[in-house]
Amino acid sequence: MASIRKRGGSYLIIVSMGYDHTGKRLKSQQKTVKPPEGLTKKQTEKWLSEQSTLFEMECKSTAPIVDRKTTLAQYTEYWLQEIAPDKMAKSTLIREKQDIARFLPELGHYKLTELRPEIFRKYYSKLRNTVSEQTGKPLSEHTVEGVHACLCGILSDAMEGGFITHNPAWRTYKYSGKKKEKKVADEDTVRLLMVALEKESLKYETFFKLLIATGMRRGECCGLKWGDIDYKERSIHIQRNVVKLSGEEIIVKEPKTSAGDRYVYFSYEMETLLNEYRGECKYETSSYDERELTDDDYIFRRKDAALPMTPSSFTWRFKLILRKHGLPESLNVHSLRHTNASLLIACGTDVTTVAGLLGHAQPSTTLDIYSHAFDKNKREASRAMQAGIKI
Repeated sequence: MASIRKRGGSYLIIVSMGYDHTGKRLKSQQKTVKPPEGLTKKQTEKWLSEQSTLFEMECKSTAPIVDRKTTLAQYTEYWLQEIAPDKMAKSTLIREKQDIARFLPELGHYKLTELRPEIFRKYYSKLRNTVSEQTGKPLSEHTVEGVHACLCGILSDAMEGGFITHNPAWRTYKYSGKKKEKKVADEDTVRLLMVALEKESLKYETFFKLLIATGMRRGECCGLKWGDIDYKERSIHIQRNVVKLSGEEIIVKEPKTSAGDRYVYFSYEMETLLNEYRGECKYETSSYDERELTDDDYIFRRKDAALPMTPSSFTWRFKLILRKHGLPESLNVHSLRHTNASLLIACGTDVTTVAGLLGHAQPSTTLDIYSHAFDKNKREASRAMQAGIKI
């Protein structure tokens, strides 16, 4: 495997060539490369990885003999059958197939070697003007970004397989328009929502208050088991995610990244609510299942099966609660996660801690999503400082 060493503004790629038949170490091969300007740290790492792979293939002559007439459609079919199933989760693959269905009619006829950056830029521009059959509105920027990510992933694998020498979709996407701020409940709305939840069933009160208190995703909350709760530490171990796609059975899977496997913490009031809800679950399990509730039972499970509840069932229930109590219907279940993050930031919590509690792999992700909240916090801190010293 190639190694990479930083040298000022450039990088040295070193490929070990192994040993000859006498056991003598062969001279390693070296190549100096300089990343294009303007790349982020993550983009630079990806670019270097691609360059090291290509140089290693060149040094060891491992590039496979491939048909240079292979089209994007032909390679995508190969990718779906041979590469994707071992590379990504079933739920992710289903979404990738949706993106593939979008770009193949427009781009599938191109040979891989014919693909150029301008082809992708023109296609993304056309996508932005395409009307969705479901909504009757132009496709969202999120959809365009997803198609680009799918194309980049497929073509990166094509490059590693020797079908092409570089990724032609690399850096061809640029976000169009202004990113919308996340839907967040302000402190007054949170207080009204907490009062409203106390008028709902214990199950829904517990679920939604957990989201507000911990910033969990709805699928993560659905995946909780009673054994995940440590009452002594007042902590919850998040280690599962529940996904339900249309036409598919419920999938319970591990978090996508190691950062997703994490601990979050709750208050004494939340502990009291959890204990009250556990008592209700004990009664129902004893009455309907004729057995004892165990630590392996899902906290929010179906009454007719040992399966977790479907995340979408909480989505429509939350909308009903908002409407019933006259609360802003622009909010959604995921808004509770954003609300938790915003409250943490407003309290002065540092970005690394917020990222860890939310399960973000990189603090930069947290900064990107909640930049407006951090900016507001910085403005308030600056004003307080200036007022204190009478500037």
